[in-house]
Amino acid sequence: MTIKPDNTLTATFQYHPVDQAENVAHKQRVVDIMQQIIQAPPPALKDALQAAYHADARVNVTHPINGCDGLEAAYTQLWRPLRCALPDVERRNEIVAGGRYQGAYWIGCLGHYVGTFANDWLDIPATRGVVSVRFGEGHMLRDGKIGQSYVFIDFLDLLRQAGYWPLAPSLGREMRWLPPMTQDGVLLMPQDNAISQQTIERVLRMHAALGQYSGRPPTRAVLDEMEMVNHWHPHFMWYGPAGIGTTRGLAGFEDYHQIPFLTAFPDRKGSQVGHFIRIGDGRYAVTGGWEYLQATHTGHGFLGLPPTGRRVKMRVMDFYHCDERTICENWVPFDIPHLLLQMGVDLFGRMRSQFRHTASVSDWLLGSKA
Repeated sequence: MTIKPDNTLTATFQYHPVDQAENVAHKQRVVDIMQQIIQAPPPALKDALQAAYHADARVNVTHPINGCDGLEAAYTQLWRPLRCALPDVERRNEIVAGGRYQGAYWIGCLGHYVGTFANDWLDIPATRGVVSVRFGEGHMLRDGKIGQSYVFIDFLDLLRQAGYWPLAPSLGREMRWLPPMTQDGVLLMPQDNAISQQTIERVLRMHAALGQYSGRPPTRAVLDEMEMVNHWHPHFMWYGPAGIGTTRGLAGFEDYHQIPFLTAFPDRKGSQVGHFIRIGDGRYAVTGGWEYLQATHTGHGFLGLPPTGRRVKMRVMDFYHCDERTICENWVPFDIPHLLLQMGVDLFGRMRSQFRHTASVSDWLLGSKA
């Protein structure tokens, strides 16, 4: 997702070159940690979490899980339910990038959990068929363990795969996110620090250009003032979250996301909360904010909703893939259920009412429960 950054944060950002052997080791460590969590036999899951996280780790997760303080909360609220819902789960990383930000090592991961949706998850009725669950993550690594995590799971897309859609039709295309076109997003080889710096600075220049938005109704002429054409590849892919969908090229991005978004939130901007991650790694960059982007919902149409006048805070990450001159691809984990809850729409409440807490789709269809 594209965001207007806080000017102070943008002005003070400085890329910090990293030791490439150390950076690769950190990324490999996170890959191994997450794989151990997914593959550990259920009785050994707690042991895997103890090896993965510091005892006081904070794991922030998209709504309705939200925050997990400590290992027990991460076990009971996130990892045990995920493993129970998808007992044969595979973790498929499509981007793994690392770097230093604000004095800490951060690793960004993007991919899918693939498996059989065998048991309900957060009351989402199990289909007993295959699902592909999007994830985006930012992990702060300290002394070989994770000290803090931001975990974006697209629960709305899982609802869609379970056959339930509680919103107006998406303007973009709802589809499985594709991996990078070059198939090289898992960066477990040394990268050129100069290229890494160019990549994150290219992305932040695009962010700064978004700050030129005047707040006027977002016609093509008004959007042209931001000169996005200078930053994006002519045929770039923008992979939006469920509820928005995927678009291609600047015109598609403007029609299906940017115009509806700016119409609804004309005063959107970054806040002093700041990003939790801003890294460049080779031709990839990762940024993210947990309630960093803030706005007032004063316009109509976004996600099919009328304006509410409410002030909202957004949780969002961006994974970027660049070439020598432009941004070619952008994947956008975005906590849409949390945003909608602030706008007065409880997606999970709607779902529970619809399915009446049924144990599974088959039970619901067969009428075995009231």
